[in-house]
Amino acid sequence: MRKLRAYFPSCRGCVRNADSSYQLWNDLLLAFNDAYDASKADLIARIYKYARWCCSQPRGTTAEDDLATCVTVCFFEHIPCHAKALKDMPRWWSLEDVKNMKEVFSYHVGAEGYARILEQYGAQQGAPADRPKRRAGR
Repeated sequence: MRKLRAYFPSCRGCVRNADSSYQLWNDLLLAFNDAYDASKADLIARIYKYARWCCSQPRGTTAEDDLATCVTVCFFEHIPCHAKALKDMPRWWSLEDVKNMKEVFSYHVGAEGYARILEQYGAQQGAPADRPKRRAGR
């Protein structure tokens, strides 16, 4: 909880209201989508950094207590569903990351949606400076 408060000091209400990490990440996904719609780059960066931190934590014994799984199903899978976040993926993910996470990123958008993700990398070949590192989540 301390790490969450460090990344989101004004998020005390969502911490108290979340019954689980999954609920918290559902709330963070909504905040992420709203941040893209309102062009709040700082909040977007903090959510990505917190996701990276969560994925670097020791693995849980079940999907229920494994933060990497939680972040994957409540956040990463949904990124390609938001048009602005999709377009911004090369800023946060390398092409290698995207290829390694094909199953995750295509879960909600299918093969057609995954092809749209790859299109974002056609003109941009630089490596993202501060992208979340994902460990096998599910």
